[in-house]
Amino acid sequence: MAEQNLRRLQARPLCIICGKPAEAKYIAERLSADERLEGSNISGVNSRHTFYLGDLALEGGKKLEYYITSSLRQGMVHFSTHASILFQLLRPRFAIHAGVCAGYGAAGVQYDTITFLTRIY
Repeated sequence: MAEQNLRRLQARPLCIICGKPAEAKYIAERLSADERLEGSNISGVNSRHTFYLGDLALEGGKKLEYYITSSLRQGMVHFSTHASILFQLLRPRFAIHAGVCAGYGAAGVQYDTITFLTRIY
């Protein structure tokens, strides 16, 4: 089952990765991500990671499958480390980095901002 879940994530072209787990949960709720996977159920992934799976309706009736996750610790160094490990394992075609350098929730800054889109080759 863990290997099958890994292949399911690898088949999704879009990774939305956040700076903190709370941001990933927030975005998953707003996008109505309909499934949740724990890292312990995915081969090669840290058990503390959580993944939210969903799809976006595109023009022409097509769908873009995605997953949402986050760094395990706050900060750019931790984010870079966790993102690079996940990108190497899951190999998404596109990544949206959400919440990284976009705000601080305790100060009342909203998490609706997506900071940038990266195409991974």
